[in-house]
Amino acid sequence: MALRKAGLAGEGLRLAVVAVAYFVSARLSLELALVHGQVTPVWPPTGIALVAILVFGVRIWPAIAVAALAVNLPLGPNVLGAACIAAGNTLAPLAAATLMKSVGFRLELDRLIDAAALILLGALTGMAVSATVGSLVLVISGSVASDSFPQAWAVWWTGDAMGVLLVAPFLLTFRRREGQAGLAWRERSELAALLIAVAVASFIVFQNSFRLEYLVFPLIMLAALRFRLRGSAPAALIASGVAVLAAVNGTGPFANESLLQKMVTLQTFNVFVALASLVLASYVETREREERSSRLYLSERLSNEAKSEFMRVAAHELRGPLSVLGGYLSLLSSGGLGATPQKWKGPLEILAAKTSELNDIMDDLLEVSRLDGDLMARPRASMDLHDVVRAAVERARPRAALTRGEIVAGKGQAITVMADADQLGHVMDNLINNALSYARPPARIAISSAIEAGRAVVRISDNGAGISEELRAGLFEPFRRGRQPGFEEVPGTGLGLYISRELATAHGGSLTLEKSAPGDGSTFALWLPLAAAPGQKATGSQQPG
Repeated sequence: MALRKAGLAGEGLRLAVVAVAYFVSARLSLELALVHGQVTPVWPPTGIALVAILVFGVRIWPAIAVAALAVNLPLGPNVLGAACIAAGNTLAPLAAATLMKSVGFRLELDRLIDAAALILLGALTGMAVSATVGSLVLVISGSVASDSFPQAWAVWWTGDAMGVLLVAPFLLTFRRREGQAGLAWRERSELAALLIAVAVASFIVFQNSFRLEYLVFPLIMLAALRFRLRGSAPAALIASGVAVLAAVNGTGPFANESLLQKMVTLQTFNVFVALASLVLASYVETREREERSSRLYLSERLSNEAKSEFMRVAAHELRGPLSVLGGYLSLLSSGGLGATPQKWKGPLEILAAKTSELNDIMDDLLEVSRLDGDLMARPRASMDLHDVVRAAVERARPRAALTRGEIVAGKGQAITVMADADQLGHVMDNLINNALSYARPPARIAISSAIEAGRAVVRISDNGAGISEELRAGLFEPFRRGRQPGFEEVPGTGLGLYISRELATAHGGSLTLEKSAPGDGSTFALWLPLAAAPGQKATGSQQPG
């Protein structure tokens, strides 16, 4: 109950803060109108409302509606008209936020697509709702002549749009990004000095009759380059604020100008300031992120190359001692070093088996190092897929016979593929041995070959334990081994399926788990492109969908 009360209190506080911020900013904006209480070149409440919805969600809309109604009651033609205008002012940021979220807008505003979404969907499109509703209310109530609807709509729309472009980015800079470090004291001092320089420069250019207002742009660009959005957004807001004050007071380039001329001059400046600050900051963020990603990729690549070289060297260095060990074990077992005591034969057989396992591990490590080092490209030749399958089956029959298992390879039409016989044989060995390792005695392995959708496919099915749903996601990742109940002691490195898939991909094919059910076995499918006739390209480069 206490937590619920605290949550309600927090929600109420958010609603109150948004409503007060909306109302106060609206009143201040009306005080700075070009025509007192009527023509406002920048309407900050739209930016506040949009950010509130983006941050807190649509549930914040009552605060916006109440504040908009409070602002418009003294200004509207009547209570109904004020309510309609308030509804439009509420619907506009809701529509803008919905459109922006539909394209994946991020509050960090660190991508060009985020800047484009804020400009095109948030400001230009979303604010057309409030401008249309408000202008129609003024025309229907007789406050504005019907032939003045386009002018009223344009003034309303530009004011709301500028509120989004100038205020929303500024407010979003106060939201701490994940992993973003705060500014150091020296950086804060530099940013403060830069913003003061923007304010002084803006004041100077808007106090003389020469049209020098765009001289402030280099400072805004410097703020974007140096501090990204944290610098460019407040710099743009300061420059725009000074320009609005100059337009209201009729100083500098706004002296002796008509209302329409002031609006055109001011809004042109505001648009360029807002777009330049927002787009440049987002562009710099995007470039920096790409450079960080590039550096990270290079670092990972160098790390992988070092790992591959280590595995290659380690496997080569270990192969020598293992060969010597295997040779001596063979001599001891065969009596080549003299009569072997009977009680040694069992341990010697176990040592020989473990030595063979170590050799297999060394082979897998060498294969992985070659894969990572792009050393697997070998000359390929045309061959009958059935011959490769048949040879792999014959190599596996002795192991299958140990548990009275059976391997059945179906015979069909000739299937010609372009492949490296050793690599393709390695894939088949891995798949068949994997099936034997996880089959329930007596093992039943079925292998079929066919041409489907213009590609060759080999399917290896077993009567094993099957693969559970949670193990399938990482099935083809290196060093990942599924611990199936009853098969926890199966030896291996977890590299067989990874190597097989990589070799299949290198041949322009793919390796997939076609079907599997716990307790009902599995079926793997190896897809390969068919060999082309002379003068043609090999068919099929992707698995059929």
